[in-house]
Amino acid sequence: MNASPTQPDVGLKSLSRQFGLFALAGWAGTAGHYAVLLVLVEFARFGPVAASAWGAAVGLLINYLLDYYAPGFNGGRPQRRALPIVALIAGLGLGLNLVLMALLVNRLNLHYLLAQVLATGVVLAWNFAGQRWTFHEEADDAKTPLVAAAPWVFIKRPRHRFHLGTAFIALVFGIRLASLGAYPLIDPSESRYAEMARKMVETDVWITPQIDYGVPFWGKPPLAVWLNAFSLKVFGVNEFAVRLSAFLLCAGIVWIVYQLAISRGGKRQAFTASAMLASMVLFFVLAGSIEMDQCLSLGVTLTMASFWRAMRGGQPVFGLLFFIGLSIGLMSKGPIAVVLTGLPIGLWTLLRKEWLEVWRRLPWIKGSLLMLALSVPWYLAAEHRTPGFLEYFFIGEHWKRFTEPGWQGDLYGSGRAHARGIVWLYWLLAALPWSPVFLAAAGLALWRGQARRLLESADGFRLYCLLWMLSPLLFFSLSANLIWTYVLPGLPGCALLLAEWRRDGTLPWFSRDGIVAGIGLLIPVLFIAVVIAWHIVPLQSVRTQKLVVQKYYQARSGSEDRLYYLRDNPFSAQFYTAGQSKELANVEVFQNFLDSPGHDFFVCPKRNWADMPEAIQSRLQMVGSYSGFLLLRHVAQQDDK
Repeated sequence: MNASPTQPDVGLKSLSRQFGLFALAGWAGTAGHYAVLLVLVEFARFGPVAASAWGAAVGLLINYLLDYYAPGFNGGRPQRRALPIVALIAGLGLGLNLVLMALLVNRLNLHYLLAQVLATGVVLAWNFAGQRWTFHEEADDAKTPLVAAAPWVFIKRPRHRFHLGTAFIALVFGIRLASLGAYPLIDPSESRYAEMARKMVETDVWITPQIDYGVPFWGKPPLAVWLNAFSLKVFGVNEFAVRLSAFLLCAGIVWIVYQLAISRGGKRQAFTASAMLASMVLFFVLAGSIEMDQCLSLGVTLTMASFWRAMRGGQPVFGLLFFIGLSIGLMSKGPIAVVLTGLPIGLWTLLRKEWLEVWRRLPWIKGSLLMLALSVPWYLAAEHRTPGFLEYFFIGEHWKRFTEPGWQGDLYGSGRAHARGIVWLYWLLAALPWSPVFLAAAGLALWRGQARRLLESADGFRLYCLLWMLSPLLFFSLSANLIWTYVLPGLPGCALLLAEWRRDGTLPWFSRDGIVAGIGLLIPVLFIAVVIAWHIVPLQSVRTQKLVVQKYYQARSGSEDRLYYLRDNPFSAQFYTAGQSKELANVEVFQNFLDSPGHDFFVCPKRNWADMPEAIQSRLQMVGSYSGFLLLRHVAQQDDK
């Protein structure tokens, strides 16, 4: 009996023929990919992983242009409705390519071209299998042309429509993933947490992170550092690896928001909330930055979403996830997680008068025991290993930091004294480009006397989202020491509320998905421009020691030539030298080192060079100037004779 024309021919011979055509069709894009890879690595000094990401993007563009302007070259002009799924599969293929390149180059130390060949083969097979599985219900293979999606990704043109939100989210996260290793670690905050993770892997001390060798870090619990260290252990010590956990944490937050929104209003609302959140400037930046806030925000988001699902008839597992989210927060930043979730939940319960339902829906006893079992053992172990931790962490970090302007008890830097209430300005900046939309909708409703309509929902969900968004703003309004990342836990609530307003027509000027996607791409496109500018003309205002360390490695004659920093040894220098850079406390110590034989290198801030004694300046040779620092080479006395 003949097979149905809608069923694919799964015979081995037919499958081999399909795979051969599948691989051959992407030759132009693949050639472009490898050309860009070679140019960036050999001439522009890009890292192989970052260069592979940009090469893949160029290959994708080549294939798409060939499909569009030369119909039939790769099987026919791609239909507009196919673009979202094309972008989704291309994004997944790009991610797999980057992970494989990071493993093969940074971990297994393969030559980057050999690693790229292996990665290309694996991704080719993966995407071929994916396209057959995804479109197995499409028309007969011989009648359904392939559509180019990337240098190594070709899919069948689908007959059903995928939402633009799929392509947008895949594009935004693809850009962020591709850029993880494309720029240096920034001092002081990002590089500090990266170096703590590197030291954790090097010393194999996992209970308490170390701010320096043998010096414990008491500022935060270690969950984020554990994740960063694990990534370094798997992928090797590099920027891509140490930032990967932040990317995955933010992807997890978007997924939770998507699931919560889809339970409210379907896929379109879910894509709206996810797209708006992913494109907010703070969220996009932190999706590839090494901080503690992403881990805290994942815990807060899981807690808030699970509470809502448990209250509105969800499965019993949501009650346990509520407490697991709290434990994630406790292991990320401590009791602040309980405050940032307890404040909006408490106010919502009070205003809605649902105390009895809250008690009935959540497993308070079992869940609390689970939360304590997941978090308390580490606190006890940390105090046992480094006595004094509990006092500093709970009293210093969670009381004096937020109540004493310019708190001087901070062991890891001076307090940041700001005007009280500045957190609201931080939110305005952090939620761009959507904060003006939020304010415009709220202002217009107030002007028309329809403010209550913005929060009208039978189940109280909109009020819940508003309180979620306001929680960090209300709590930190009286704080004198804070940074803009503190508003991150409230951004999911803002995105969910905006999606609600868009669904009911409160945002009529954003009714078209293309408008939302266009505005949402502003931040990613601007970010790409800054990264490219960094590689063309390194920005001297960027606080990093990567260029200094690179020049030091190029200029030194061997490992016996050491690198010293006057007064301050930046964390990025420690990271890029694998902990080999050292600090000279003052000018007197500096002088003593100059009296010793050798050709050591020294780094001095530009602002201090003019005040340096002539006796010291005459013994040093200028190597270069980078990011406000001078790299100097010691000219030994015997060389002067």
